Amino acid sequence: MIKRTLIIDGDEVRQVQEREYPSPFDEAKGYLFWARKSFAKSFHGVDFPEEMSDMEIGRMARLAKRIWSNTNMLGYRGNGGVRPYTVEMIADILKMSTRQAYRFVEKMIRLGILAKVKVDTRGTVETSLYVNPIYFCSTSRIPLNLYLVFRKQFDEVLPAWVLERYRSSQDGKEEVHGSRKVTHTPRSRARHLRG
Repeated sequence: MIKRTLIIDGDEVRQVQEREYPSPFDEAKGYLFWARKSFAKSFHGVDFPEEMSDMEIGRMARLAKRIWSNTNMLGYRGNGGVRPYTVEMIADILKMSTRQAYRFVEKMIRLGILAKVKVDTRGTVETSLYVNPIYFCSTSRIPLNLYLVFRKQFDEVLPAWVLERYRSSQDGKEEVHGSRKVTHTPRSRARHLRG
C-alpha cells in the first residue's frame, strides 16, 4: 500500500510525499495482526525473579496491558493528557485491597520489575510507575531515560558496546524532558539525576 501526500499552494502542487506501508494481508505471511495497537511483549530466556509467585507474575501480565504506548509507564489518557496509574487504581485493576496493592507494588519495586519515578511538571509532582522492559516491553527501542531508570538490570544483560553508547550519550545531558524535570527515586535503583 502506498500513501501519497500532496501539498497544494494555490493552483500548484508544491510537494509530493510518498510512503510505502506493508499490506495488511500478504499471501505468504498472512494477516498483519493488530499492527497499530499497543502491546507489551516478553522474551524467551528471561525468567522472572524466583521470589515472584505465579499469581504475582499473572498480576504483572495484567498490568502490562496497561502500559502506555511505547513508554513502559503504567498510564492512561485522561484529564487532558497521559496520566500515571496510582496504587489505588492498580488495586482496582488487580481486584485487591489498596493495602495489598501497596505491598505488591513495593515488592515489584524491590525486585526490579517496577520502578517509581517522580515527575515534576510545571510545579506539580506526580509519581509514575514504569515496568522493566526486560520483563514486559512495549517498544522496540530503549530510550536513554528508560535505560537510566533500570540501569542496574540493563547493565547485567546488554552488550558492552551498547552500555558505552548510553554512557556517552548521557555525558553532559540533563535529565529534563520538555517542561518536565525527572527525578529518579532510590527505589528505582537508578542514580538521582538533578537538572
